[in-house]
Amino acid sequence: MARLNFPNFFAGIVKLFTSVKAKYVAEAGASKLQPYLDEQGIVMADDETDVNNAVTANTAFDKAAKEAEKQTAERDKLFAPVFQSHEGQVQFMKKLFRNNVQKLGDWGVTVDARGRVVYPPDFARQQSAVLLFIAKHNSFPVGTSPLQPYLDENEIDIAANKTDADDALSAHNEFMVQDTLREQKREARDVLIEPVVQHLRGEGQYLMGMFPKTPKKAGQWGFVVDDSPQADRIRDVILKPGEVKTIHDALLKSVLTYNGPEAATIFSGKTVEGTGITLNSGGTFIIKRTFGTFTIKNESNTRKVSFTFTENR
Repeated sequence: MARLNFPNFFAGIVKLFTSVKAKYVAEAGASKLQPYLDEQGIVMADDETDVNNAVTANTAFDKAAKEAEKQTAERDKLFAPVFQSHEGQVQFMKKLFRNNVQKLGDWGVTVDARGRVVYPPDFARQQSAVLLFIAKHNSFPVGTSPLQPYLDENEIDIAANKTDADDALSAHNEFMVQDTLREQKREARDVLIEPVVQHLRGEGQYLMGMFPKTPKKAGQWGFVVDDSPQADRIRDVILKPGEVKTIHDALLKSVLTYNGPEAATIFSGKTVEGTGITLNSGGTFIIKRTFGTFTIKNESNTRKVSFTFTENR
């Protein structure tokens, strides 16, 4: 059976609309689409306005996305060496406080109940932890911080680390601005294009209905029509112990293969009411007319079971 291969990406949708509109204009008031447009209240010029506005929003989306990516790269370039240095400093201080590692809390370091250091998973808290650690170091009179020997031995410029951490935060804040803008523009684009998408789908189906023997003629408007046989879709399903599951789309006359390892019961319809059919491991079941929708119950309360069936596409 012929079916539309509808574009999944924004650029493809815009390209399809452009083709449909060009064909519509070329037919100069005698378009084969006109009865459908009139019936559905679709105005091609209105759709064109929505598409143009969506393209504008998408351009802003792309720009914000690229800027967000740029700021992320800048943030990570600045901060990754700082945090790596910070981890080394923390581990050095942990050895100093080996008999009371909870003292690391005075340096802004989180230690769990087992005495293990817990580093924050996200940038904002990592950056804050680094600044707290540096502030604690700077609270000592010059040259008296217990961290100083480690800094000297490893030639670590703690002031430069703070500068890089501050600059990384600035880059992160700009990333957040651009990321928010990116999401706003993406949403605006999708809201604008969604009615056009629905119109195009309907127009494509209408044209295919007009050409039942030659559905690929819809390609003259830019639609891609696929009339190749569609492969069956095999689904594997796992049921937890005691689980009941309803399947709505089993292909009639196909074979359900039950893999077990323990028994399950299959019922026609959406419930486990009535008399079911017991399936044992390795058994098969032909999907009869009344089992296009069926419910299956794992009779085991301790073991998972599985089965395979063909989905009606």
